[in-house]
Amino acid sequence: MNNALARALTAAAAAGAALPLLTAGPAASAAPPAARTSSTAGVYIIEVNGTEATEDAVTRRAREMTAAHGGELWRVYHSASQAFSVTLTDTQKASYYKDPRVDSITSDRVYRVAGTQRPVREAAATTGLGGIQLSPPSWGLDRVDQRDLPLDGIHRMPHGIGAGVDVYVVDTGVRVGHREFTGRAHGAYDAIEQRPGGNLDCNGHGTASAATAAGLWTGVAKGAQIQSVRAFGCDGTGTLEHIMSAVDWITAHADGPSVVNLGFSGEPGSVLDLQLYQMTQKGIAYTAAAGNGDESGTGIESCETTPARQTTAITVAATGRDDRRPAWSNYGYCVHLFAPGTDITTAGARSDGSYVRLTGTSAATAEVTGAAAVRLARDPGMTPVELDRALTAAASEGRVRDAGPDSRNLLVYTGPSDGTRESGRP
Repeated sequence: MNNALARALTAAAAAGAALPLLTAGPAASAAPPAARTSSTAGVYIIEVNGTEATEDAVTRRAREMTAAHGGELWRVYHSASQAFSVTLTDTQKASYYKDPRVDSITSDRVYRVAGTQRPVREAAATTGLGGIQLSPPSWGLDRVDQRDLPLDGIHRMPHGIGAGVDVYVVDTGVRVGHREFTGRAHGAYDAIEQRPGGNLDCNGHGTASAATAAGLWTGVAKGAQIQSVRAFGCDGTGTLEHIMSAVDWITAHADGPSVVNLGFSGEPGSVLDLQLYQMTQKGIAYTAAAGNGDESGTGIESCETTPARQTTAITVAATGRDDRRPAWSNYGYCVHLFAPGTDITTAGARSDGSYVRLTGTSAATAEVTGAAAVRLARDPGMTPVELDRALTAAASEGRVRDAGPDSRNLLVYTGPSDGTRESGRP
């Protein structure tokens, strides 16, 4: 355990080594996306070919094409894909379809964070030193370091705490001053406003996810750096247009060992899937929520959703305290891992000392993000494919009850090595 973490934990112990009464709720309002000037035109993402992967080149191409076919230009994407967003009438859209420079035209759509929060009012237990956390506040931490139930009230960290790894949280923002982050959280980018930001959270889901992945008390990778990339609003929804800006920015700016946390889900979107594929080709791994079922709350095949269906995603489904997959958790062929995802105690956004319980595949995803950061810190040169293999090789097999059709029955594991092949390399 590094010296900075040890000092923080020692200070907590001196102060009584307990978390305060836990509350949750919105902290601050966020500016809404800019209003469209046309009520009759729809927003579309135009993916183009034969264009250099620079902002200037894509911008020139977008202006050429809007001059030729019409539409109002809004955003350009150059790093993870060469595309632009534009408002078009049906007539204008038909004109774009005839242009050989166009690879695809995708309508904008809405995605939603894959978790719900509820406030809690309870004190958390002490945190120890030497790679051991006694009575962790989250039962998920207690579960991921052991192969079998029952829980033993200890969270072991034999492989480190993820120091030196950046965790990018694409979400509603992060309350970076929360005591869980001890100076390790930063507002990197606001993809809605297209400017530096992301250091506030008017919904709470981003803060909860960040702390589940890398919080000092409630997180798996207690030493990782958290980079907040805001792409979702106060209502927990984000558009394809904004999410693509987030992925494009991360692809252009991530430097060093990194893992991206995508705790949201929605209808399939090939243009985003391809962006994420290109991001991994540049060495940036990411986790993805399997999703929380259909409108009736019943789990569905995860391959029917984005970003869970992308082949390069480390897609995560949820389990409850009894290792059973909740009925609302998606399942299926695209699931790589399961992780605890019900009533996970984590940071709230109402104040720097508030806490909530997070439920959903986003909670499970954040735990796997933490596990990925810990593994990546041990071998910073790992490719995304190797990292995925390492996590699945280390996982506990056959523990999930009712894993669902075609699901790999693998529960994430971060505990002491026990002979399982964990290198992730062929």
